[in-house]
Amino acid sequence: MWLKLAGTPNATKPLAGMCDSARCPQATHHPCHRPVWAESVRTKQVFIGSIGRNHKTEKARLQADLDRDVKVLASIDAAAA
Repeated sequence: MWLKLAGTPNATKPLAGMCDSARCPQATHHPCHRPVWAESVRTKQVFIGSIGRNHKTEKARLQADLDRDVKVLASIDAAAA
């Protein structure tokens, strides 16, 4: 189905950009992915801290993204332990 939606019904390889790895139950995260997720957490924390009170909707959206990133980072750390 996703290959058809992407306009590539005859693709022979998975489309990496079609799935959100933080939400996909088949996704795997390995220690080599940790630096990218950690940087995403750090960046979002800084950005959320700089958002003013008038931007509650944007702050809430970013907080949800941050929570997801923290969850993925925790799962990487738990798997490595």
